[in-house]
Amino acid sequence: MFDEVLAAHFSMISRQPFPHVLIERQLLQMAGDASKANKFRADVLAAAGWRHSSLVSFGKYPDEAAVAFNRIRAALHENIQPSELLDALHKQG
Repeated sequence: MFDEVLAAHFSMISRQPFPHVLIERQLLQMAGDASKANKFRADVLAAAGWRHSSLVSFGKYPDEAAVAFNRIRAALHENIQPSELLDALHKQG
């Protein structure tokens, strides 16, 4: 579904969206309600191991960001419902 997220992606420029951008778009779409989308995205990132606030750039901690997004990427292959995704990430833990 999504390509592997590499730490280098957070410091590169490309015309094509990187996998983490596509994953974030998927998370926002999964939330359904625009008012809940950013909270869901933040909850998923936290469950995947991202320890920083939404104000911290992924580029500041690219290795941690890549690990978190790859955990989300793996869980998205198996879980389509928002609650199932969060449960799977908490179990990976």
